[in-house]
Amino acid sequence: MSYFIILKTDWVFNAREFSRQLLMRWPAARMKEVRPTTKYSDLLEFEFAMEESTLYGSLNWECNAVIFHARLQDSATFTQWCRLLIPLSEMVIFCDETMSINFVLEPGMTPVEIVQAMSAPEY
Repeated sequence: MSYFIILKTDWVFNAREFSRQLLMRWPAARMKEVRPTTKYSDLLEFEFAMEESTLYGSLNWECNAVIFHARLQDSATFTQWCRLLIPLSEMVIFCDETMSINFVLEPGMTPVEIVQAMSAPEY
């Protein structure tokens, strides 16, 4: 399943800084800059081994969303790392591809809290 970290404000990731920070955290990460061909293209693709799985992800061409897939715990760890790159004042949404998981990604959420939010029943 694919997960999304979406910025709901005008703030965007700086692609070069995102790449630099990613390599600092996961030095073995493989990255590929992509020349966007449509507004739905990705700007940066990346993959790296985590504790339980390999994470495959991308930064969209608008630099306002990170799309990825990995096992649950690895996804939570990566999500926390991404949130740390975003200013505290920015509103960030975490969701899955079907929107069945959808919550505000609060600053300071731990991987345990993220897994709990991802696993919360729908109402």
